[in-house]
Amino acid sequence: MTHVVPSREKVKKAGKVLIKEDATTDEFNDAMAVLSQWRALHSYTINTFQAMLRGKVKQLGFKSPIIAQRLKRTPSIIRKLNRFQTMSLSRMQDIGGIRIVLPTVNDVYRLHNDIIKTKARFDHEPLLPADDYIERPKDDGYRSLHQVFKYKSTIAPELNGLFIELQIRTKLQHSWATAVETLGLVEKSSFKTGEGAEEFKRFFKLASVLFAHHEKKPVIDVFSQDEPSTWVAELMALEKELQIYAKLTGLIITAKHIDNVSDKTDEYHVMELNTSGDHPAVSLVAFTKLQLELAEDFYKMREIATQDKPNIEVVLIAAGNLKDIKKAYPNYFLDTQEFIKNLKSICQKLG
Repeated sequence: MTHVVPSREKVKKAGKVLIKEDATTDEFNDAMAVLSQWRALHSYTINTFQAMLRGKVKQLGFKSPIIAQRLKRTPSIIRKLNRFQTMSLSRMQDIGGIRIVLPTVNDVYRLHNDIIKTKARFDHEPLLPADDYIERPKDDGYRSLHQVFKYKSTIAPELNGLFIELQIRTKLQHSWATAVETLGLVEKSSFKTGEGAEEFKRFFKLASVLFAHHEKKPVIDVFSQDEPSTWVAELMALEKELQIYAKLTGLIITAKHIDNVSDKTDEYHVMELNTSGDHPAVSLVAFTKLQLELAEDFYKMREIATQDKPNIEVVLIAAGNLKDIKKAYPNYFLDTQEFIKNLKSICQKLG
C-alpha cells in the first residue's frame, strides 16, 4: 500500500491557516482536512515502530511494562502552534507518539541505550541528544526521557522523514503527569501548558521534587538548596489549603459503553472523556487492526462534532485491552490513586 503524502509546503501552509485569526470557514476547513491527512500518516509509522519496541522490551525482560501509542489531538496541535509561533506543522515532532512506562529510572536508561545502540533491523534515525527531563526536569516539574526518531523504511519510503516521539518514564513519573492532567480537567486549566492558578502549579512542582529525590535524581533548580523536610512542610500546607487529594479522589467516573468492550486485545480505541456535569463519563469505541482507516475517520468525526465543547476530550489510541488502556491512560479514567499513595508515603518518610 502506497500512502498519499501532501507536500511539506502544503502542510506548513495549513498550520499557518489553523492559527490565523481572520481565516475564512473554507480556508479553515481545508486546513483541517490537510491536518487530518497528515496526522493519519503517522499511524502507520508508530504501528511499525511500536512492534519493534514491544519485541525489545520483551527481550530485555522488563516487569509489567506499559506501552501505548497515540495521535496528538487536534486541539493540542493548534494550541502548540499558537504557543510557538515559529513552529511549522510539517516539522512538529510529536504528532505520532509512543509512551513506555517502566518500573525504575535504571530501566528507562537501559531501554533507551539499547535502542540507540541497535543498528541491525533498526534503520530509524534518532535525533540526538535526547531531551532528558529526568536529569534536567522542566521548570514545572515534568520528568521523562523524550527521544525523537526520523522514520526510515524500504517498505513505505514515501513516509521517510516523518517524526516519531518516544517517551520513556517511570511509574512514579507517570503518576505525577497523570495527576497534573486530571486536576487540569477538574479545574478547567491546562496546567501542563502553563495555565492555572500558581498555588496548584507550586503543589505539583513540590510533588515532582519529592518524587525526584525519592528516585535519587536531580530536582528543579530553585528547590535544590532546600532540605527535604521543607518541601514536605510546604506541600502539606498547600494540600490542606487547596484540598487537592479530595478534589482528585472525589471524582466519579461512569464507565459508559465500556462494558461492551471485550477483554481481548483490540488494536485501536477512540476514547472520549466528558467532564461536564456532576458525573464525568468515559466511553470507548474499539476497532480491529484492519479497521485503522475507519478508526481515523471516526476520530476525525468526533473531533469535529466536539470542537466547541471544551469539556469533551477525544483521542485515538492503541494500548491493548481495557486493563492496559486504564494503566496507560489513567487520566482519562480520572484515576490518581497511585499518585496520592506514592506522595503520602514519601512525605511520611521525609516529614
